[in-house]
Amino acid sequence: MRRFALISLVCGLFAAAVPAQNGHLMTGYGPINLSMGGASAGNAMDSMGILFWNPAGIGRLGRSEISFSTEAFLSTTTLSSSVNANSFGSGAPPVDLAGSTDGDFGMSPIPSFAIVGKWDESCPWTIGVGAFGLGGFGVDYPADANNPILTPQPSQGGMGFGALYSNFQLLQVSPTFAYRVNDKLSLGFAPNFAWASLAVDPMPAAAPDDANGDGKGTYPAATHAATALGYSMTFGVYYQATEDLSLGFSLKTPTWMEDFEFNAVNEVGGHRRIKFGMDVPAILSLGMGYTGFDRWTLAADLRYIDYANTDGFEKRGFDSVGAVRGFGWDSIWVFAAGAQYQATDKFSVRAGITLNQNPISDEQTFFNLVAPAIIQTHLNLGFSYDFSDKVKVSFGYHRGLENSIAGPMYSGLTGNAIPGTRVESKMHTDGFLMGVSIKF
Repeated sequence: MRRFALISLVCGLFAAAVPAQNGHLMTGYGPINLSMGGASAGNAMDSMGILFWNPAGIGRLGRSEISFSTEAFLSTTTLSSSVNANSFGSGAPPVDLAGSTDGDFGMSPIPSFAIVGKWDESCPWTIGVGAFGLGGFGVDYPADANNPILTPQPSQGGMGFGALYSNFQLLQVSPTFAYRVNDKLSLGFAPNFAWASLAVDPMPAAAPDDANGDGKGTYPAATHAATALGYSMTFGVYYQATEDLSLGFSLKTPTWMEDFEFNAVNEVGGHRRIKFGMDVPAILSLGMGYTGFDRWTLAADLRYIDYANTDGFEKRGFDSVGAVRGFGWDSIWVFAAGAQYQATDKFSVRAGITLNQNPISDEQTFFNLVAPAIIQTHLNLGFSYDFSDKVKVSFGYHRGLENSIAGPMYSGLTGNAIPGTRVESKMHTDGFLMGVSIKF
């Protein structure tokens, strides 16, 4: 298993930034799980999906399995803003201003890996390990003199933030253990180890500094990417109620991360240290799977993602020195459902949907320009072809339907909304997946 763990770690280290899905977490892992809408807590269909969503289910796969997948993920973002004349005081600005700018973050490759090892049927233990690009966010907006929010910072003669950039990457590696209590009940446990990288420019979580003494503060850049390590635990229960009906439950604790620590500079080029803490929320999942219809496999999950009680996400607004206290996200419910049809002995097709609440309210739009995690409806398609009883190749496609939020700009001096201002984030996503599963 040391070899398998090393392979999974190396594979996972290539995970790139993942623009928003269920908040900033992915909806599913691998082409099979994702094309089922991510529904897998009560449905042991493939090693990747069940290993992540419910460790207790890996013992129900029937055979040992290793899976690899890669996703090409593309987010399309647009940032718009408007400022009425005199919103910042008499003659500032002298006329109404409005503009819109498209982002240019590009495509993100997201690999995932899972392996599950079973002994003979007399052994109640099953073990596995997985590495996943767990989530992330990223934007890349150029400075735009025609878009108020992307004009330079006030200390530089504008009224916005200038160019906006963020890149957050989150990787999870999970050794996993399942114990079969009897023919119906299995229990599972996974200690999860996380690695994250964050870069933001400008960094609003730091107080603006006035090192040059001109009376106008500037938010520093945190582009020297900081990394952090973290850990969590996942507990799972899997119950085969009947031959056709299976049920699952899992609880993933918060992932407690180290603080990100950035080496930044102030207005005159002096060293400045910036710290920002951001954990990963706890996730509660309930799921079911059903195979009672000829050639059909059905699955559905209900999840709760607890952003509102997670460090980095729970606080909102500015503090007393003009630093943003946190993203200010709400906890969300997620519903995932999928269906697979076994068209022939070798060819199967799938379709799934994921619906989630938006963790970002309109009032918090301004504080989430670098993390527009606003997609609420995800449509997924996929198919697999079995080249033999051991080798399966799968493909999937994901579409996050366009969504937008809009709210006022806020003053870092007073913490209040600025009348006559508006900022809007708009986003949709596409993902193309390919994977290989090998049973042994």
